[in-house]
Amino acid sequence: MIGETPEMRISWFFGFGWASVLTALACGVGINLLSGPVVWALYAPFLLVALHMTTRFRLYSTQPWRRAHARAMIAFGELAGAEYDAARREQREYDIAVPCAGLVTRLFGKDEVVISEISGLLLEENRKKYYRELAHEFPQVFLEGVAEERRTSVLGGIDRDIDASKPGPDILIAKAIELKHSRREAALYLRALMLGKVG
Repeated sequence: MIGETPEMRISWFFGFGWASVLTALACGVGINLLSGPVVWALYAPFLLVALHMTTRFRLYSTQPWRRAHARAMIAFGELAGAEYDAARREQREYDIAVPCAGLVTRLFGKDEVVISEISGLLLEENRKKYYRELAHEFPQVFLEGVAEERRTSVLGGIDRDIDASKPGPDILIAKAIELKHSRREAALYLRALMLGKVG
């Protein structure tokens, strides 16, 4: 992806960056080469960083949407920063549609037919329709662990949340996840968005 640094590449793929790797290595080398109380002091950060790396890698390996989201948000952050600078320079409001339009090209290529089709998801009604279809096609994703008597109200709440949602890059990421993995994986991503567990 254009503009990706080595730190970004490792972080979207493994779920942790070079800082974690270097911290673990430095602590490991210190544990092996030093002696005395400092060795015991190095065990705490070593174990914490190792636990962090293991947890993040497991999440990124078992939930494919996480990698797609991380990679797309790296690109979106770059595009959003450029739009923010342009808006300040031109003394106008920040327009989220600009970085979203740039993200379409980054995620789906330059084919004009594909760009036109995917860009349609940025329209409010199309975005809501797509999310509703995911929720209704895969209700089991959203109802996992929900008692039978609460299921109707939970599904109604999902529809209300979709209606209240604001436009952003998430719809493009959901579509990219669908195309790369499956519609069910896109539904899992939507569920994580609604629960605030994306990140």
